[in-house]
Amino acid sequence: MSKKIISLVTGSVIFLGIGGYALARYNQNSMAHVFYQQVIHSKTGDSSKLEDKPSLKAKVKKERTVPFEKKSISKLLEDQNYTGSYAIVTNGKFLRTQYVGKDAKQDHNKYYLATDTENMLTAAAILQLVDQGKLKLSTPINKYYDSLSVSDKVTVQTLLNMTSGLSNKSIPNNQLMNVLNWNLNHVEVSSVGQYSYQEVNYVLLEGIISQVTNQSYQDYITSTFLKPNGLDEVKFASQVDSSKMATPYNNGQPVSDPTLAKAMNSQMGQNQLVATPESLLRLTQLLVKKYGNNSSFIGSQPSGRLIKDGDMYYVSGGIVGYRTSIAISKDGKQGVALMSNDSNEKNSLTSLVKKAYDSLK
Repeated sequence: MSKKIISLVTGSVIFLGIGGYALARYNQNSMAHVFYQQVIHSKTGDSSKLEDKPSLKAKVKKERTVPFEKKSISKLLEDQNYTGSYAIVTNGKFLRTQYVGKDAKQDHNKYYLATDTENMLTAAAILQLVDQGKLKLSTPINKYYDSLSVSDKVTVQTLLNMTSGLSNKSIPNNQLMNVLNWNLNHVEVSSVGQYSYQEVNYVLLEGIISQVTNQSYQDYITSTFLKPNGLDEVKFASQVDSSKMATPYNNGQPVSDPTLAKAMNSQMGQNQLVATPESLLRLTQLLVKKYGNNSSFIGSQPSGRLIKDGDMYYVSGGIVGYRTSIAISKDGKQGVALMSNDSNEKNSLTSLVKKAYDSLK
């Protein structure tokens, strides 16, 4: 299989909307921004327009009443010293975002980082392109990245599963002007087939989405999944003013701007999505209804995709200052989304979100 020559061009200039406090002061000698790459095929035949699926076009209904006493979950979270917000859906009806903890009053209508859970959206985007016949999971990634010296066994599927053998242990010292190239320049290659959580896998998937669609990753996600479904409160960080973000804490102490910036700016899309718990739960419901029976959407190891556990799916993620966890039934009618702005040096909210989900039964 011949390798395709790809050209990297600047997509959109993204000013991190945690704009003021994440990157704006991270490098005071230059304008704080990250260039998200729109990777364009050299062949004109690959520039076909999107084919929108009817099932992804239905607007989200804004139900606000729910036959459920929320005090039980609030008490459960308070007893665990949880700080942040949550939303639930029960019998298909949503309860608007609720707030718990010391900053509950100040955090009303604030956004939180979706952290690693953004990967389930990236996975859904890949699978939609497969459904449209624009992409194959079995395709070796050297078709899209001919600068990588990897075998044909490293496929799109291995990136989804995080079994590609690729890793990137480097940490950027400053703002990145080209996130994709930075990862390509720092990637390490080992044997394919063994699971290892490496964020570079989903950075490369995001680049593939850009190549196949001739759009930036963020533009494609927004125009295909968010806007058509009325998910106005799921955004990229560039679109949200710093005053609208819940202040991040780690072990009770505010997270500094440079610390958060370093954690955020090493990925093209991951750790850049922000949301309210209700909007993130609505997005998860949509994705589960469409791809819940697809084995490539449901993972068996942590990868930012949903994991099957009995009668539900769950996913968790974290970054310094934020943690996110979602548990949802297979039909999408029962679910809980937790979004915390206090990492407390804990890796996961999985145990807590499962308890909250069980309380809905």
